[in-house]
Amino acid sequence: MRIRNILILLTILLVLGGYIYFSKAFQTTPESAPEVFVWNIEMDEIQHVEIQLPREGKSEAFIKIPKDNEFPWYFDDPQRSAVDMERWGGGIPLLLSGPGAVRVLVKNATPEQLAEFGLTQPRMVITLTLENGDILNITIGDWTPNEQAFYIQVPGSNDVCTVDYTWYNEMERLVKEPPYVSPAAD
Repeated sequence: MRIRNILILLTILLVLGGYIYFSKAFQTTPESAPEVFVWNIEMDEIQHVEIQLPREGKSEAFIKIPKDNEFPWYFDDPQRSAVDMERWGGGIPLLLSGPGAVRVLVKNATPEQLAEFGLTQPRMVITLTLENGDILNITIGDWTPNEQAFYIQVPGSNDVCTVDYTWYNEMERLVKEPPYVSPAAD
């Protein structure tokens, strides 16, 4: 009697397992929505970057000056101070070429909505100058209520998206902890 019960339970388990396996195998997964970028440019097109933290009265600017095989990014100061290649690398231009939007919130926001998101008195303003002379003005406002993202205004429009807080933190760090080359150890 015991063996019979075990065989019945085993058969039920196999049938159930087979059903689950084959129903999932032939199931089509819905295509994920394509990622929406707040803006999208080629990172090699970026010629000049200025990052301002208006609420703190701080800013930094960087300029790309290609020279043979040298690292092309420098501080936009009179000395053209070198930027730490390890801190800057290809990552910063890539991040500046266009962050993915966590969420698109409002198309053509009203002035009241822009104020509500902290975009009329921004936390950060980034100005990107491209090689062709085009300028992108990027405005970042307040934290979202869950503090996982920041409100950002799409350049050249009143559309508002959110961008992940880690993107904001990297941009802010360029101002608060500028990537100067460390003095060589003697």
